[in-house]
Amino acid sequence: MRVLNEFFEIRGVGAVLLAAGLSLACAGQRVSPDQQPRANAGAQVETESDHGHHHHHTPDPATFEDAFWAGLVEEDVEQDLLPGEEATPAPHDMLAEIELDLSAELIARERSKWEEGLPAFDFPMTTNNKVMGWIDYYANRNPETFKKGLERSGQYLPMFKRIFAEAGLPRDLVYFAHVESAYKTTAYSRARAKGIFQFIAATGRRYGLRIDYWVDERSDPEKSARAAAAYLKDLYDEFGDWYLALAAYNAGEGRVRRAIRRSGSRDFWKISKSSRHLRRETRNYVPAILAATMISKNPAKYGFDVNYQDVLEYETVRVEGAADLRVLAKCAGTDFDTMRRLNPMLRRYQTPPGATTDVRVPVGAAEQTLLALADVPQKERVLYARHRVRSGDTLGKLARQYGVSVRAIQDTNRMGRSTMIRVGRTLVIPTVATRDYPGANAVAAADVIEGEAVTYRVRRGDTLSSIARRYGTSAKAIASASGIGLHSTLSIGQRLRVVPGVRSSAQAARIAQGGSPGSQPSTYVVRRGDSLWKIAQRSKTTVAKLCRLNGISANAVLRPGTRLRLR
Repeated sequence: MRVLNEFFEIRGVGAVLLAAGLSLACAGQRVSPDQQPRANAGAQVETESDHGHHHHHTPDPATFEDAFWAGLVEEDVEQDLLPGEEATPAPHDMLAEIELDLSAELIARERSKWEEGLPAFDFPMTTNNKVMGWIDYYANRNPETFKKGLERSGQYLPMFKRIFAEAGLPRDLVYFAHVESAYKTTAYSRARAKGIFQFIAATGRRYGLRIDYWVDERSDPEKSARAAAAYLKDLYDEFGDWYLALAAYNAGEGRVRRAIRRSGSRDFWKISKSSRHLRRETRNYVPAILAATMISKNPAKYGFDVNYQDVLEYETVRVEGAADLRVLAKCAGTDFDTMRRLNPMLRRYQTPPGATTDVRVPVGAAEQTLLALADVPQKERVLYARHRVRSGDTLGKLARQYGVSVRAIQDTNRMGRSTMIRVGRTLVIPTVATRDYPGANAVAAADVIEGEAVTYRVRRGDTLSSIARRYGTSAKAIASASGIGLHSTLSIGQRLRVVPGVRSSAQAARIAQGGSPGSQPSTYVVRRGDSLWKIAQRSKTTVAKLCRLNGISANAVLRPGTRLRLR
């Protein structure tokens, strides 16, 4: 995973909502198995009824510690994917869109290859044409992508197989993770399923995973593997067939029950012949898993030369209260990237306040970490606080509360020398600990405050959609805010305007041009294809007024990027 410096500081330190309170809030989020699937449900969106109103008393902070925990609001807790949280597309989302080659020649070739030196499997394998078609897709049509998943699997397979065996499941079932996520802890689906084993929030909580503002254990390889094993065991106990159990993991047990009832069969292959009973994603899901399992058990036979990543090994320490991963990395004698890779469940790159958290450190570093952390004062264990401005707040008052300078707050939040702060705005405030971590990009701390435009520099591999997922916005909103077309080619180093958390293209463009969500902008950045008449219509003004304000003629040539006054 890439290091995303611009996301570090949104971690949001400090809230009246302590982790225990968050856990209680999460505990109320339960639905019956018939209401929705427990894992990913293809394109279905989960129907949790967990967005109730929580009322929290916020005391007037008088000390650093009081101010440190102040500021969280309900919407921070309820977001399933936070702006700035890294996410990559889940492979199973593409199952319905892939057309297989099922020609007789191809099927015969793959079947012949399959019959050469068969490995042993501990759950039933079927080698019908659909499975052979998926083997061809993975091994011949999309080998580079599949190979990357194979390489990543090296980190986790020994642990996953041990966990599945302990739960009484076939060890070879672990390979279904290849179809779910390609072994990416950051995988996120259209149905809001997350992590290597693709749990939606309600299902994850039912199987014991913690999901709140600070922690999302769907991204924890070990804990999510245990949850997946428990869920698959329940599904097998109900359906008595591994193919139906896997189909239910994807589509939900309610849908599979109905498919059995309507088709009059308990044979997955008979049920899947009709599109009336199961969606195409689920009909492809089971044969894709069988194909992935067959290749994974003998990749060399299918042309893969795999350089597996090293097995993920670690020790676990218990950390009391909040501590930044960079601080913990220093205590453990390692680097931030290693700590982030070992602890992908920590959404804010720090442990939550008011709770004890299990943190993974490199093998041999547990004792050293705890001894070093004991010498770090509480207020130096975190690098950034997140403060929601209230009536009566001033920069001077906040600077005194947090023990930093006014200028440090201004620089972190890109305020220039302005001292004006509006009630309701979230300020990212550097703590005294930042002096010891010069690599922490303070200026980027405000980059992912929702509703406030930021500038993003395009990197290799970026697309509008990938940037939008990262910032909780939409590709259309970025295009509109940046004055480019939705399908424009991006160049490395190109600057885009992004408004985190805002999906409306009109609203994003308004904010990016200097307005607030409810205000009319005072300037406009010319985009390709614009004319004075189009701009006047869009901005509810006249061509004559635009000409007068900008000292141009009605026939003036407009160049993309030119800023025009509107008011």
